[in-house]
Amino acid sequence: MTVWDEWGALTRFLESARIAFARERNLWHALELADREAVTINAPASEHGRYAVSLGQHIAAVDDEVTLHASVLIHSYALTESTICGLLGVSPRRTNGIEDWATRALEANGRSWDSVQAGLPGAVEVAVVRNAFAHGTRTVDAQGAKRLQAVGTQVSAGQAVTLTYEELREYRIRLRGILRYGGADPKVSSSK
Repeated sequence: MTVWDEWGALTRFLESARIAFARERNLWHALELADREAVTINAPASEHGRYAVSLGQHIAAVDDEVTLHASVLIHSYALTESTICGLLGVSPRRTNGIEDWATRALEANGRSWDSVQAGLPGAVEVAVVRNAFAHGTRTVDAQGAKRLQAVGTQVSAGQAVTLTYEELREYRIRLRGILRYGGADPKVSSSK
C-alpha cells in the first residue's frame, strides 16, 4: 500500500464519518419522543461488555466533530512524518520536528518552503495544533509557542486551538504539499 493509498483511505474515513455523524444527528433530532431524557441507546454486547448512553450524551458525541478532525490530523501528520523520514533514512525521533525533516526533504528534492502552501510557518502551525490534540490539552504549550514565534507567528502559551473542518482541510493540504514536493510523489519531478 502506498502513502497515497493511505492518504485516500484517511480522506474517505473523514468524509464517510462526517456523513454518518450527520445522518445520526438528523435521525435523533427528527424523532418525536415523549421523553427524550428517558431514552438510552445501547450498543450490542460484546466480549468486552455492553455500552449504554443517554440520548443527550450520544447526540453530544456525534456533534463533537473536533475529535474526529483531530484523529484525522494526527494520522495525516504521522503518515507524512513517517513517509518523509523513511525517504530520508532517518528516525523521526532523531530529528528536530517538521522544521527539520520537511526542510531536509524539500531541499533533497531541489525545493524550498515556497512549494508548500503557507510555507514553514504554516507547517509549524500544523505541528503545534497536532501536538495540542495528540497530548490532550487543546492549547498551545510553551514549546509550541516558542516554535511558532521562531517562524514569525505571535502566539502565547495557553492559547486554545480550534480544529474546524476548513482548518483540517488546510492543514492536510500543507502536509500533502510536503509529501509531494518532499519526494513521495513520483509524478512531481525534482526541480534539481
